[in-house]
Amino acid sequence: MKLEQRLVVAAAVLLLAACAPREVLFPALGLDAPKLDLLPADFESPRSYETEQPMPGFGGGGGGVHRVPVIWIHGNTVSATFWLPARQYFLEQGYTQDETWALSYGWDNPRYFDSTDLSVPSVDRIVNAVTNYLTQLTGEPVQQVDVIGHSLGVTLVRQWMKQTNSYHRVRNFIGVAGANDGVWTAWNDTRGQQRGVSWELFPDSPWLKQLSAGGETPGPTRYMMLYDGSGWGDVLFPTPLEDSGSLEGANNVAFNREDGMYLDHLELPRAPETMAVMLDWVAKAPVPDDGARRPVMRQTGRLLTASQPGALIHCTDDGSQPDRQTPGTERLLMTVGPVYSCYPQHPETQLAGPIERFAWAGEQAPAREAPSLQIEPAGGVFEHPVEVTLSSDDPDAFIVYNTSGTPIETGSPLYREPVYVAGPVRFTAMAVGPDGQRSDPVTVEFDISLELVEARHTLQRQFNPETPVNYAGDRKKGR
Repeated sequence: MKLEQRLVVAAAVLLLAACAPREVLFPALGLDAPKLDLLPADFESPRSYETEQPMPGFGGGGGGVHRVPVIWIHGNTVSATFWLPARQYFLEQGYTQDETWALSYGWDNPRYFDSTDLSVPSVDRIVNAVTNYLTQLTGEPVQQVDVIGHSLGVTLVRQWMKQTNSYHRVRNFIGVAGANDGVWTAWNDTRGQQRGVSWELFPDSPWLKQLSAGGETPGPTRYMMLYDGSGWGDVLFPTPLEDSGSLEGANNVAFNREDGMYLDHLELPRAPETMAVMLDWVAKAPVPDDGARRPVMRQTGRLLTASQPGALIHCTDDGSQPDRQTPGTERLLMTVGPVYSCYPQHPETQLAGPIERFAWAGEQAPAREAPSLQIEPAGGVFEHPVEVTLSSDDPDAFIVYNTSGTPIETGSPLYREPVYVAGPVRFTAMAVGPDGQRSDPVTVEFDISLELVEARHTLQRQFNPETPVNYAGDRKKGR
């Protein structure tokens, strides 16, 4: 080995020993950080909301689309590389390269921790990019995907479906080793880069209660939750959190407890034994008809129906979200007072429409003006999580909101109590009167900022507290 090569190796060893992150390590060696690049040349990779860089990963490459495509969503501080063994297994079971996808949405290093809310826009971009590409490739609209998430990816996919009203786009959702009821490593007084995800996922957190409000398995999606269940196999979920990976209404599989296995947190989603269980469950799901179109909701006065003959509407009127257990009906007559949450689904095509909400003012209701909408506080930069209160000048209006930065819909989360914001989000809300009139959507930015904390606690300010805080509200980005 030449002297120059030895020096490079020695430098690498020293930097690795110091736990240097790759964004420091590789430039110091004159190298680019390795990225998984198994995407088609004609696939325009979406940009990560966290890093603003194109997302690397795998997917496509041939074979065509003969079944519902699978998209894997990884967990905290890892990347799409994590899912390569799963892709290989699915390919061996008959899936094609065009049907198997994963992209790296986050920081991909332990220096910065990902968070659920911060990553939702990235997941939305992933699903849109994959379905749009496959639609163009095949000439047929790809209207559904199967999604498999691990660890942080479980609450991330749940929040993405909720905030973007995308349940109808996901045929099956499999969550492996998720923190649905919290994880013991998350604390509500955490400091440092991991505080965003900790505020979301500490046991019984307001954020988790908010995520599950209205039902833990909404919409027409089929849910499977696979987890340890023994209380010791997965070190992130000891007793009493051994069933944190479960969801009420899901097909819950406490794999280690039920099968006497010893798979840990990283093995559970990628072991042949668990992948066989997941694949068998996916194979039992109804397959949508080729060329079919999804139904949508229709309102005529107080009457609710679906746009397609034979389609059924699934509605609730108690503030909860309809799910697969909600009985279907061909028509529903609304009464004055309740807010109806509904989605349509055709039992033959197996396609569903998005959740929508309706109210009825009554036959003799006087003409009303469009309601207004107020958000308090009206955005800003904060050190700690904030509670956001929404109100309207119309006491009979219902209010919906989202934190995903996507267009607001009546099927967006229904506002019932102050919203707990634990990280940087683009918050949008809208009021809808009982006669259907809507306020203009109002959007504000919230930044729960570690950078603000750092700016407020500089050494200079310790000596002179009157020193102005030099912070413009720009959070750190990059890999």
